[in-house]
Amino acid sequence: MSPTSSRALGRGQALSLALLTAGTAWAQVPPPPVAATPYPTVQLTLAQALKTALEQNPRLQQSLLAIAESGDDRRAAAAALMPQVSAQAFGQRNKYNLDALMGIPQPGGPEVVGPFNWGQVGVEAQVSLFDLSLWKKWRASRHAEDAARAQGRAVREEIAALVVGQYLHALRAAASVKAGESRVELAEALAKLAENQQKQGVGTKLDTLRSQVQLQTERQRLIQAQTQRTTALAGLGRLLDLKPGTRIELADTLSAPALPAGGFEAAYQAGLAQRPELAALDAREKAAENLRQAAQGLRLPTLVASGTYGTTGLQSESWARTYQISLGLRVPLFTGGLVSSHVSRAKSEQARVQEARREVRAQVGYEVQVAQAELEAATHEVEVANLAVSLSTEVLTQARHRFEAGVSNNIEVINAQDELARANDNQINALYRLNQSRVDLARATGQLEQTFAR
Repeated sequence: MSPTSSRALGRGQALSLALLTAGTAWAQVPPPPVAATPYPTVQLTLAQALKTALEQNPRLQQSLLAIAESGDDRRAAAAALMPQVSAQAFGQRNKYNLDALMGIPQPGGPEVVGPFNWGQVGVEAQVSLFDLSLWKKWRASRHAEDAARAQGRAVREEIAALVVGQYLHALRAAASVKAGESRVELAEALAKLAENQQKQGVGTKLDTLRSQVQLQTERQRLIQAQTQRTTALAGLGRLLDLKPGTRIELADTLSAPALPAGGFEAAYQAGLAQRPELAALDAREKAAENLRQAAQGLRLPTLVASGTYGTTGLQSESWARTYQISLGLRVPLFTGGLVSSHVSRAKSEQARVQEARREVRAQVGYEVQVAQAELEAATHEVEVANLAVSLSTEVLTQARHRFEAGVSNNIEVINAQDELARANDNQINALYRLNQSRVDLARATGQLEQTFAR
């Protein structure tokens, strides 16, 4: 090789080395930090979550607007019974033909009076002394407002049931994640044990592979549980009307609740007395009865008193105080079927309410029966599940000791792991069903908010 070629090759290698070094240095430069979007984190107990939902849920705000509108209707109905007072002031410029005013020609030909200016200033009042229809309409509006308030309580109970149910769902998912993490730690320890047993010549490669497969299975279960927890918390945030992306931390844990005392009859009577749906139907029935009486009152005479008081006079003269008092009696003779149509409509509303009440009463009885049966069954399930977890844990311990002693392979250990996983899942599901049954019973008896909002 010529000297010129060697020098050229040396320069090329040096250039390549410089570029490689620069590329390596560039690759080692850390990328600029990415600004993370700040998402707030809230820690909520069940009572706090329920309180937040009852303050911020859009459906509840809509029910409050409906109550306010019913209050406006009541005040409008009451205004018809109150005196109506108005002030008046006017002035006129008049010019009259006496022949036209009197209706006969005046002697000497038409005589014109005016033009002249006059005015009047005063107040006018009118009050209904007796109008049974207006009075009954006002009573009906009061019961309609009571129905709206009861319906608002029903909305609160419905929202509370959704929030408590979602919170329990999130607690179950969180418990599954915790159990999954514990099983992954156990599977990792057992996989490490199988590997050590193989190195010591006590175990086989097949034992190690089985333990690795079991470890991956437990990791997959953990991923599924974490996904369920994330979706459950997102659903809870939606019910609470929180800002999207808000991180929720549950302050409570899934545990057995305090169970109510009393049998079916006591719970059923409590439901009939406290369910807001029945209270709303009672108010609607009273409103319909008052509307029927108001319609029938249209056939009765009405007595109205009115009066004016003020001063009047010519513009160029002094004014004098004047007043007028009148008492009027109005007797309807023919209404063209208006009364009968209103009465028929009110009776139809009463019949509709009565049928709805029958349905709700039957529904209350059914819900109480089902909730109590589910509560009793879930109580026994929790007891059985707790015993199964204890036994499965003991089986796994014995199988692990046998494998460590080299008297068996790890098939027993893998089977014991699966049994413990099923026992943990059954325990979590039994606790969830027990809590949900308690919620269903409180909902059936109309005591959901007062039970869980404390």
